[in-house]
Amino acid sequence: MSAAPLDDITVVDFSQIRAGPWSTQILGELGAEVIKVERPGIGALERTTDPKQEGFSAEHIARNRNKESIAIDLKSERGRDIARELARDADVVVENFSPGSMEKLGLGYDALSAENPELVYASIKGYGEKGPLSDKKGVDLVMQAEAGIMSVTGPEGGPPVKVGQAIGDIGAGLYAVIGILTALYARERTGEGQRFSTNLFGTIVSFLEEYLTIYGMTGENPSPYGRRHQTTVPYEVAETKDGYIAFWPAGGEEGWKTFATEIIGKESLLEYDTPSKRQKNYMRIAAEIHPVLKEKTTEEWKEIFDKYDFPNGPLNEVSDVVDHPQARALDYVIEYQHEHAGDVLMHGHPLHFSDSEPRLDHGSPTLGEHTEDILETRLGLKSEEIKKLRNEDIVE
Repeated sequence: MSAAPLDDITVVDFSQIRAGPWSTQILGELGAEVIKVERPGIGALERTTDPKQEGFSAEHIARNRNKESIAIDLKSERGRDIARELARDADVVVENFSPGSMEKLGLGYDALSAENPELVYASIKGYGEKGPLSDKKGVDLVMQAEAGIMSVTGPEGGPPVKVGQAIGDIGAGLYAVIGILTALYARERTGEGQRFSTNLFGTIVSFLEEYLTIYGMTGENPSPYGRRHQTTVPYEVAETKDGYIAFWPAGGEEGWKTFATEIIGKESLLEYDTPSKRQKNYMRIAAEIHPVLKEKTTEEWKEIFDKYDFPNGPLNEVSDVVDHPQARALDYVIEYQHEHAGDVLMHGHPLHFSDSEPRLDHGSPTLGEHTEDILETRLGLKSEEIKKLRNEDIVE
């Protein structure tokens, strides 16, 4: 294995909660040195949530491995000076503060890039950095509602439902990684950094994808389809004798014919011989196929669908995913001996390179765990000065 792809990159991470920490954790696992700047006494907000193990919250453990923690009071002038010194020698700064907050602290892009023209400065906001709502705070739940994804999620004919995970935060974190890597690549050609921004609202609007195009074609608002696909029939999660199975008879009309006659055993279904007919007559089709699907177990249906090479899989709970052989084979579920919290389960990232792998050097840090080391080794401060900063509550 060669060195990790981002071994020579330093990231100063001012972010907290989810979107920012998610993005910087990925950068850390790709080799970047990530310095997480936190508030003395409290730390980043994801530290405060329940449940906790040995004082470490699940959210903090899940989003902050491979990072160094330095606790600085950014409300103090000397604390802001330290933050600027860190950014002066960094490659990347990431922040997801409320609009205008970093500028008020003197830590905005203009101020930091003036001292470090090669800096890539990434901002993650709720609504974005221009437009009528740019100054408004935005969180994932609100974004799921306002950006439309909640209107197409939930039971057919039922009330809107939030997507189970914070897809706006996680999606914005992934867009942030894409933007940061793109800006770093551009810097290789130009020698100059730049500002990059993304936001939760735009992320979820982008996730609407074909729904926007369908609305443009039909003039009708898409609606929730529950466990089935909005256009392809059948493509759904159906009840079995002992659970549920997701399946799709792939292969166009030949796949449909095979499913209807050889698997379900109802040649009468062949009258629905076009995608349009099947979509318009879904309820009639469902009335024919669902009773048959309930006659066998999920495992039996898996074997049948596998025989015909039709995509399929069971409806798993988290406990099933933890023991899933594919998740284990690719290290997507990690059993880790956390340095402070003990045995924990964590997720892996589906990033695979022929010459290296994402690395897990250490678990999420205690608050300010690396403060003294960073001040001494990166900024050259003497122990007496560090002690003075600590006594004045500027660092922890």
